[in-house]
Amino acid sequence: MKKSTSKIHKVKILEGVPLAVLGVSDDVVLLSKTKQASPTLFLSWSNNGVDFVKDVKKVTLKTLSKKPEKINLCYNFSLSKTPNGFVLTYFRKVNLKVKNSKEKLVVARSKDLHKWEVKSERMALDSKHATVVYDKQKDKFEMYRDGLFIKNQASYSLSVWKEKPSLLFTSRVGQFDAGDLKVIGSTLTHEGIVVLYDASVEYKTKTLLQTGAVIVDINNPKRIVWRAGMPVWQGVVDSKDDTRPIEPIGFAVLSKAFVLYWLTEDGTLIIAKIPPVFREAEDAKKHPKIMDRYHGNPVIVPIVGSSWESDGTFNPAVVEDDEGVIHLLYRAVGNDGISRIGYAKSKDGKEFGNRSPYPVYEPTRGYGMPDGSKAMGPMSYNPYIYTSGGGWGGAEDPRAVIIGDRVYVVYTAFEGWDSMRIALTSISIEDFKAGNWVWKKPKLISSPKNRSKNWLIFPEKINGKFAILHSIYPKVLVDYVDDLDTFDDIIHSPRPEGPQPGPKNSWAYLLKGSGPPPVKTELGWLLLYHALEKNDTGKYRLGAMILDESDPTKVLYRSEHPILSPDMHYENDGKPGVVYASGTVVRGDDLYVYYGGGDKVVCVATTPLKQFLKYLVTGNAKSYQLKKA
Repeated sequence: MKKSTSKIHKVKILEGVPLAVLGVSDDVVLLSKTKQASPTLFLSWSNNGVDFVKDVKKVTLKTLSKKPEKINLCYNFSLSKTPNGFVLTYFRKVNLKVKNSKEKLVVARSKDLHKWEVKSERMALDSKHATVVYDKQKDKFEMYRDGLFIKNQASYSLSVWKEKPSLLFTSRVGQFDAGDLKVIGSTLTHEGIVVLYDASVEYKTKTLLQTGAVIVDINNPKRIVWRAGMPVWQGVVDSKDDTRPIEPIGFAVLSKAFVLYWLTEDGTLIIAKIPPVFREAEDAKKHPKIMDRYHGNPVIVPIVGSSWESDGTFNPAVVEDDEGVIHLLYRAVGNDGISRIGYAKSKDGKEFGNRSPYPVYEPTRGYGMPDGSKAMGPMSYNPYIYTSGGGWGGAEDPRAVIIGDRVYVVYTAFEGWDSMRIALTSISIEDFKAGNWVWKKPKLISSPKNRSKNWLIFPEKINGKFAILHSIYPKVLVDYVDDLDTFDDIIHSPRPEGPQPGPKNSWAYLLKGSGPPPVKTELGWLLLYHALEKNDTGKYRLGAMILDESDPTKVLYRSEHPILSPDMHYENDGKPGVVYASGTVVRGDDLYVYYGGGDKVVCVATTPLKQFLKYLVTGNAKSYQLKKA
């Protein structure tokens, strides 16, 4: 998406204070208030979006009690259209003359823009801006409101909002929209619901005005199908104390253009026009859709009040048994900050109703259970200090494979930043299927001198030996073991700690580590991995490579783009910008990928495996695009 830097128009408003704008037919209507001690509302109209003429017709706004609204207490108005009228949202400040008064988010409706009646009032909470769009297909009103997260909730009548706000997206670390986000407005397009937001920043005497955009699925208004990686509009204005703050007041669709409006403190309108084209071909080439997320995501979520899985349930290991049952071993974190392993199983791989009420694997001292006397930080869940899932110790990020009659599991035994090693344990498939959690005593197979993560066991022997992958950079490194059950040695991996540079000219600017155990295909071993893009290093994305079947240190193909990126709200609700895949199965013709979303929940996405491999070979840039290494 190329950012727009179109010419800025500045219009000094002499009469009234602009509040909100809306495109109506081929005109733009501007809602304003008078500059009196007890202001009233009025409208102005423009056929070019810049020059406005006042409407002499009176505008009234009645509260739920049918009394005139106190406009002097109201701020941040937003206008939108419906088939039968118009919707107005605004915020009402606390009325000091009324006992127990709370700041409210107010929704009003009108048939003609002149007579307004309030339909509902809700607690404002952390929101300061809101917009409502009418979903004709479902005959519902969708509200998007800001705060720490941009949130969504729906209503059939505007009077009752039964749903709790669903978290949709938030700011992105290291990106243009890393700061506070303010909802500008929304509109319905053929591609979905477009929500524009303000991400402006101030620097000395200048303000960089920036507009971000997301497109929400019209069939699921809680699902983001696209988010701009750079501003859809950007412009610099000189700003001094008498012009700050500069606040967005909305946008209007006019003559196939989006007209954006900001208001300065001294009453000047700042106006910019952009074409309403967001999802351009270049963005589709960079991030083509490969994985289909399950519409019921997330499939495992934390349980409020649980002693061991209240704060996070994510990064799952997955195996499928000989009866077609999918078993899921997920990392669970409670308020004590210790990572344990929870369990759930499913027949279809998507609905995990059968879930263990207790951990099926507990870390022990020396194998993941930290010594509290040596703790370097708080001994509790704290995602700000313990950025990898919020835990200060335990059994983290398991991977599992079935080989012969045993289930082998490797996990990160985390006992503080000075002790991060790979542990290996196993259980008989008979006990595993029966829920008899008789695990073999774990072994630490990585060096105590290294901080190790993301090691994998191949799901079958290679050249008669068990294969353990422990690095994907600077080259793929695999060690071979005669017998995992009797193995009692240390694998010294030379891989440097932390993210490592990706291959030259690759989208994977920094490599984080491998994902699930490899999947054997007709082309070789399919290995998924995590990496960061150069211009978006705040996001874990999923890539793919094919390794040679007999010598998996040889890379045959690498993904030319991410195959899954953290664009959904549930991939940003905990630790923003994380998709962390740690389990796969092949069911029928489809590859199922299980991943942690935002270090908080378990999700699943699928893709047709044969189609994936076909595009891998052909390198078709319009869809799956994998090129030879």
